[in-house]
Order: sequence, then structure tokens, then C-alpha cells
Amino acid sequence: MAQVLYIDACAGLSGDMAAGALLELGWPIEELRGLVQRLGLDRVSVSRQPVDHLGLAAGRLQVTVAGDQPHRHLAGILALLERLPPAVAAPAARVFDRLAEAEAAVHGVAASEVHFHEVGAADALVDVVAFCAGLAWLGSPRLVCSPLPLGRGFVDCAHGRLPLPAPAVSELLRGVPVVPWPADEETVTPTGAALAVTLADSFGPLPAMTLRAVGVGGGSRASSVAPNVCRLFLGEAAGDPAEADQVVEIVCHLDDQSPEDLPVIIEGLLAAGALDAAAGELLMKKGRPGLALTVLAAPADADRLAAMVLAQTTSLGVRLRPCQRRLLPRRMVTVDSPWGPVRVKQARVAGRWRSHPEADDVAAICRKTGLAPHQVRARVLKELG
Repeated sequence: MAQVLYIDACAGLSGDMAAGALLELGWPIEELRGLVQRLGLDRVSVSRQPVDHLGLAAGRLQVTVAGDQPHRHLAGILALLERLPPAVAAPAARVFDRLAEAEAAVHGVAASEVHFHEVGAADALVDVVAFCAGLAWLGSPRLVCSPLPLGRGFVDCAHGRLPLPAPAVSELLRGVPVVPWPADEETVTPTGAALAVTLADSFGPLPAMTLRAVGVGGGSRASSVAPNVCRLFLGEAAGDPAEADQVVEIVCHLDDQSPEDLPVIIEGLLAAGALDAAAGELLMKKGRPGLALTVLAAPADADRLAAMVLAQTTSLGVRLRPCQRRLLPRRMVTVDSPWGPVRVKQARVAGRWRSHPEADDVAAICRKTGLAPHQVRARVLKELG
């Protein structure tokens, strides 16, 4: 069955809570330390901090910053994220794009002019990267989030005293199911809200699943009415062996597009949320060579991505084709190889798991060792057993 991860935001949601819950599911913090190094954040360290909320044990991602860190604009944050693997950088960039849009709406400025304070600081940057990297480590399961509980009152921040929920949170949660919280305290932070609305496939009750693991993340402050935790439920979705869902194909034919532009265009579409994108050669009218660009999108993203195709290619029009697809049950596992941990993609076919080592991990080992890719793959699969 396909994997599903459910965010039970029973007492709210913040970046350090969500990342802490992923650590409790087994995501190795060493991987996060490597990403922090790649970001080039000086005097920043991370650790798993055990916390106790009204007798309930949980884990929290502790980000320690020694000395002052610069406040950053969106362009600076996106430039840092480009240093990370695409599977982490792309969703993290989407989260910060969404945050910038919300802050811009609140303050009446352009998104590019937003001067991040709390959410642009090193700890928030690490929180977002941590959650995106943890999802990639799990194999990018379908993400579902519970309704978000919202407390009232006020919070002190870089802009002064603001009402709760914070204005950026209120802006982010337009169209999202929310429920009241029985105390005057902050329950959902801007970072937590941005993670949920950007990365969750849907909001609602716990989906039917075979439960495999639970990670409990705790906040930095105690609540006056309940344990300040969120929980991540990881399991295999109930349903047919081949999961069905609805997608939209965005298709256009190009006869005057430079082929060297397409890799950049495809990369941008994937970073903007496309499920897949590819191009192939065509023989068009009057014997002219051309290119076919096909983009796969979730229905909710189809119009936005179609507009992006029209803006970034020479096409004068696109075709949108609603269609169904069937997905094999899939997961991501980690194998301890002689060169360190290697991620392996697995798909279940005819009752057996079909395995393929992650291409980025294989390439990194080849660059370090000089071995051929087939040698690395063979050894990793041998270690997998």
C-alpha cells in the first residue's frame, strides 16, 4: 500500500514540533546536520531535545544559534536553499514563497520586499529544511493534516504586539479547516501554518490506514490546558493495491523553442509543484522539427502551472487533459553501505518489493570513490538483502 503521513495537530503546529516528530519516527539527525553545513549557516547547531508536556514524552528539534544572524529577504533564503538536494530545496522554497506571499499581503508590500524576521531567522530556516528533508527520507508519503486549532490573545514579535492567530497565520489559513482552542495562547506559528498549507495534500480526519509508527513532537512552551504536542501517524493507506488518483496533463507543442531552455523550464515547473514534467521530439506541420512538453499536475495546481507554461515557453496555448493514474505502493528505505547510508526506492509488484537505489546517492558515491554506478548499485542491493 502507498504510504500516508497524518499530521495530528491536536494542540497546534510549529516547525520545531513537526521536525521533532519526524526525528521521533527515526529520521537521523546526522542527515540534518549535513544539510545545515551545506546551507553555510555559521554558528548554528541542531539536536533532538526530549520534552515533557503534562506527563507526555515528546521530541523537539532544538536549533542553537551562537551570536547574531542576519535577517533575510526571500531572495537570500532561496539562494541558500539552492545549495541543497532538489528533493529538499524545491518544497522548502515553496514553503518560503508561501510565507512571503502571506507577509506581503499583511504588510501591503511586494513579496520580494518582505523582510523576514522570525520566519527568516536561522532557526526557522532549519525547521523548514528539516521537515522537508524528513518527508523526503520517508519517501515523500501522501500528507494529510487535521484541522488546525487556533488560540486567541496576543504575541510579541519583531513587529511589536500582534493579535492571535498572528496575521500571517490568518492569511495562510484561508480556505483551511480550523477549530477554536480553549485558551489565550499561540498554537499555530507562521512556519507551522506554511508547512501545512504548502505541503499537505488535503485537510481532514485521520485517513484509513494500517498504522506503522507514531512520532510525537513537543513545543517549546507548556500549554495551560493540554499537552503542547503534535503527532505524526505513519501508515499504509487502505485501498486497492494500485492507488488511484486524478491528475491533469498540461500539453503543448513547440516549434520555435530553443531546446537548451527546456531543462530550466522543467526544473522550475517541478519546483513550483508539478508532479512530473518531460519533453520529447516531434515532426510538426510543414516538416518542421518540434518539441512536445507534458506537465503532470494535481487538479488544484493545473491552472497555475498552465499559466507558468505559457509564460515561460513560446507556446500560444496549452491543452489540459483530466485523467486517472494508478500508483504502485511505494516507500523509501535507507541501507547502510560501506560508503554510508544510501536511500533505496521500493515499489510493491506482485507481492514483492522492487528496489532501486536513489540516483543522487549513487552519483555522490561514484564521485567520491571513482566506482561505476552499476558497481555501487549492486553492492547496495546486496546489503539490502
